[in-house]
Amino acid sequence: MDFSINRVPKELDFQSPTKDHQEKPYFSGAFDVTKSSNRGFYFLNVTQFLGAANDNILKQVLIFGLAAGGIWGNQLGEGGQGWASLCLAVPFVLLSGFAGQFSDKYSKRQVSIFSKWSEILIALIAMAGLWIGNVWLVLAALVIIAVQSTFFSPAKFGILPEIMPTEKLSRANGTINMFTYVAIILGSAVGGPLYDIYAPKDPATAMRWLPGVVILVIGVLGTLASYGIPRLTAQNPNLKISYRLFESYISTWKALSGTTLKSVILVWSFFYLVVAGIAILIIADYKELLDISATKTALLMALLGISTGIGDYVAGRISGHRIRPALIPLGAIGTTIPFLALGLIPNNFETVTALLAAGGFMAGFVMVPLQTMIQQLAGNEKRGQILGLWNCLSFVGIIVGNFLFIGLKQLGVQSNRIFIVCAILTFFLLIAYELRLKNRFTAAVRD
Repeated sequence: MDFSINRVPKELDFQSPTKDHQEKPYFSGAFDVTKSSNRGFYFLNVTQFLGAANDNILKQVLIFGLAAGGIWGNQLGEGGQGWASLCLAVPFVLLSGFAGQFSDKYSKRQVSIFSKWSEILIALIAMAGLWIGNVWLVLAALVIIAVQSTFFSPAKFGILPEIMPTEKLSRANGTINMFTYVAIILGSAVGGPLYDIYAPKDPATAMRWLPGVVILVIGVLGTLASYGIPRLTAQNPNLKISYRLFESYISTWKALSGTTLKSVILVWSFFYLVVAGIAILIIADYKELLDISATKTALLMALLGISTGIGDYVAGRISGHRIRPALIPLGAIGTTIPFLALGLIPNNFETVTALLAAGGFMAGFVMVPLQTMIQQLAGNEKRGQILGLWNCLSFVGIIVGNFLFIGLKQLGVQSNRIFIVCAILTFFLLIAYELRLKNRFTAAVRD
């Protein structure tokens, strides 16, 4: 991975927001995110929270149904739940750049509202598929909800810099990330009981309608919440939409050549490869490694998500009114040590729990400054396209991490030993930051 950075003239550099942009927000009611009374941020947070929860409820119900012993376990063969994961990842990779253009050409509020209305339609498709027990219709709903999320994501992250002053961005990102993780955890947790009700051991007691109704109700509530997002103007209304799927990625990538922003996105994707692409997959195997129940294994997964969300929130609070790249090496050290310990020490539930919590917490110290830098350095006219590229590369990182995990497993590496590979990768990130990135990241947020 190339971490080299070369400064470009300021008039060509996406990094340099104007002084006016730094000192005042675009929305006149721009807010102090420490106050729950701020209407715009509150409704954006509620909208994305409900959307993230809905995605994970549908995904979990489908995964349980496709897994061995599930209601659709024989329809897609062994490891059928992997198709559910693929249905979620591929649309983000294929469409993120294309979707990002709409967040530049149109008001991000309008894009958000439209995407939330489509979620209601998707819920009806999922409800029909679940009602008649048709796995293909439910899979189709999952693909479409992934497409919907692909369009909503650049709008969601692009809204923050438009409704708030720059000095509040780190804290807002920490808050919104924390609630996103909570939504993912709650959605995943609700998915299990919903599946048990949907496909109980006694078919006579099955409530085939319940999961679809839950998904529909959440979709309606999320749509209503989206109307509370502040009215925003389009940042680049004259943009000509390109319908070539990868053209936006390529042109945006070329435009970022030589900028600090390009390196920030690469670092994010690399870290996502480690945490979301590899580490999260290892946890499921602790059921066998620790000889514990599926419930306890699910608790470990929830713990990682909760601790990461808390870490994001704390990193945002520490950052205060500034972006603090100095948190990145702290986070890299704080994830490397627990990962290494998880790979070397004897397996013990209490120890694994403590180390996963520590690693998840410190991951937030890497993610918040990187995410905030991407938003600030993107500029106004290209922000949607850049956030689309960022979204795409995040999922590319996940896919690469998944393949690396599968390859190591096929080589016979014990699952917990793969944490040693995670530690090596995060240590490499630490070295790269100290030797090549530290001064330039600091200068980028100071300019």
